[in-house]
Amino acid sequence: MLEVLAYIICAAIWLGIIFGWLIPVIRQRIVHEIFVACGLGIMFSLIVLVSTVWQSGDIVPLVYTGLALYIPAAVLVVSSFVTLRRKGKPESGWEPTTVLIESGVYRVARHPLYLGSAIFTVGLMFAIQSIPATISGLVAVFCFWMASRKEDAFNIEKFGDEYREYMKKVPICIPLGRI
Repeated sequence: MLEVLAYIICAAIWLGIIFGWLIPVIRQRIVHEIFVACGLGIMFSLIVLVSTVWQSGDIVPLVYTGLALYIPAAVLVVSSFVTLRRKGKPESGWEPTTVLIESGVYRVARHPLYLGSAIFTVGLMFAIQSIPATISGLVAVFCFWMASRKEDAFNIEKFGDEYREYMKKVPICIPLGRI
């Protein structure tokens, strides 16, 4: 019964992402948002599945490493949201920003929200330790990386030379350096 409920929740997640997020951004041709939506859909599905259906892995140090990765991931995600809201001068909600943010967590990574999501997904992969979770997790991490790349192009169009200079100073994400 719990398995069925988990799959229903995953289906609801994907229906919400498809109809509430993907269709509008596809119509607007906002490519980085497509990758973000897919990455988050996979990540949230993994969270539901590990919480209900899948057991944690057998290699205990990997499980604890995965759980430990949730902390820096949460710090990156929460601080990204706070900084976007406070410094980004959004027109509505917390995004899209109307000014380039170069302070806070955005001083160390251009896309800390995607980096935090990727780190959280890697933590899930370490905690679950299954082939389907690893494949899904790698696809999600790829989606977050592509979202970062595509958002760079979007931000160059939006902010111009100011963003190009920012790109020279701040890496796309901490572990990968200046890609």
